[in-house]
Amino acid sequence: MPAAHLLAALLVAFALLSASPTATAGSPADLGLGFKTVVQGKDAPALVIKNTRDIKKLVVVLTDRGGRKQTLRAQSLGAGSTKNLTFRHGEGTSRYNAALEVVWGDGEADTFTMDFDATRVGKLVMDIKSEDVDIDQRTVKARVNNPAASVELTIVGESGAELWSGRESFDPPASPGTDLALAWDEVPEKILYMQLKIHDIAGYWVGMKITPFSIEIPHDELVFDFGAAKVRPDQAPKLEATWDKIQEALHKHGTLLQLKLFIAGFTDTVGDKASNRALSMARAHSIAGWFRKRGLKIPIYYTGFGEEVLAKPTPDETEEEANRRAIYILSSHTPVGHDVPRNEWKPL
Repeated sequence: MPAAHLLAALLVAFALLSASPTATAGSPADLGLGFKTVVQGKDAPALVIKNTRDIKKLVVVLTDRGGRKQTLRAQSLGAGSTKNLTFRHGEGTSRYNAALEVVWGDGEADTFTMDFDATRVGKLVMDIKSEDVDIDQRTVKARVNNPAASVELTIVGESGAELWSGRESFDPPASPGTDLALAWDEVPEKILYMQLKIHDIAGYWVGMKITPFSIEIPHDELVFDFGAAKVRPDQAPKLEATWDKIQEALHKHGTLLQLKLFIAGFTDTVGDKASNRALSMARAHSIAGWFRKRGLKIPIYYTGFGEEVLAKPTPDETEEEANRRAIYILSSHTPVGHDVPRNEWKPL
């Protein structure tokens, strides 16, 4: 168990509830009694003795809520020593009564009683799905199998700078399987990655590095009939080749995040702007529909910018093949940039 986590799990407290009326020379402080009572996996809970006085013999009888007893023993402990008295405890939380009988080195005897809780948790595992991360809405959620103490998120930008960090603590701890959610503020630059961490009540944590993904799919441009938006049969091989590239990218980059296909259409400057925009929108919709019929199951969005974003600047009313184009973007979030001046995507 890592030292930092052991320190987090070692809860030192003095919880004397009653003492023998005949005890006059000793006190719980002489035992230096502490508790390691929140553990994970195969780690054993323990009463921790850090006695400041010589101990000849120590007997501890633990009784759980079901009446089951365990006896812990130690002897010949010199002043300043440390002794862990481990005990059996199953998964979950249980309350114990401890009856302590101590014979000090000088022969004097004392008895003490106290109550405490012990908790065992399993190996910490995070459950997070693609739909749990929404970069556009700036939200993330996940679940763990142990009672959760806190969730934290750190966002790093492409410059390497920390753009945002946040943490939420749970008191009482969140139950296993509970959605642990965080929302972050808008950040000033493109996100390089996000680091999500969830801590359980034993002081352990589990993390997930989340990297946004966006790639433009290379393709051959389709040829449409003049003023038409229907995909011609002779253009299907081009779309089949693009389909293969999309499938390859999905297989290669099947990350945690849900990927979506964005298709944007563009025209040259022949014709009026409104008509060109409507035509580019219709063609993008037609291409999106082809991929859906082909069997693409991920979300598909489309839009059209007409002659608004020219690949090759030309005067008005100029035929230019380079400007009669489309872009296909596979992304975990809504694309932004030079070719996408506005967020006006329509779901197919």
